Amino acid sequence: MPAIRRLLGLVALLLPLGAGTAAAQSWWALSYQPAVPLSNTKDFTDAFAWRGVGLDYRKQVKPNVALGLSFGWQVFSDETDDVVSAFGVDVSGDQLRDVNSWPMLANVSYFFGKEGGPRPFVGANVGGYLMQHRLEIGLVALEETNFHFGFAPEAGLAFPVQPNVAAFLSGRYNYALSAGSVDDQAYLSFGVGLAWTHGY
Repeated sequence: MPAIRRLLGLVALLLPLGAGTAAAQSWWALSYQPAVPLSNTKDFTDAFAWRGVGLDYRKQVKPNVALGLSFGWQVFSDETDDVVSAFGVDVSGDQLRDVNSWPMLANVSYFFGKEGGPRPFVGANVGGYLMQHRLEIGLVALEETNFHFGFAPEAGLAFPVQPNVAAFLSGRYNYALSAGSVDDQAYLSFGVGLAWTHGY
């Protein structure tokens, strides 16, 4: 698939930048990521997404700059009888609507503050979103899965809780461009997690 090849090419270009020296700082982070649907995502599934998880890797390339990769999974689910236009048809009646979003992003982050203390940070993510839209009504199910290019500005705060372990909070505005019959998608995700660090 050309879209996936382009994303892998972008990641391959960024990875050498993060090679650095053996002394470069890095972190692996695991987070719980609930999310609020926005725009067209909200039109399809107008419910807060309590199910979400994220995995991040960042590597320092300058004293306050890190490059990395971010992966996640958010699940939006809604039961409604509202009329919806989806998959090229208008649907009414009791429905179960689901959106599964798997972001796969490369990023650059800038950390403020000094090592050993609280580190506010801002970041820019770019890459792809694999998104599955599913609508069930009675015994009929309509489903479409697409790969969307997208981006996600981010801001957060990391603070040490013990040597080489930091807790962090973050917010990310996710925007995925239209693909297939699905219009552009947007949601705001919140990260609460732990990072296994070397220096942040």
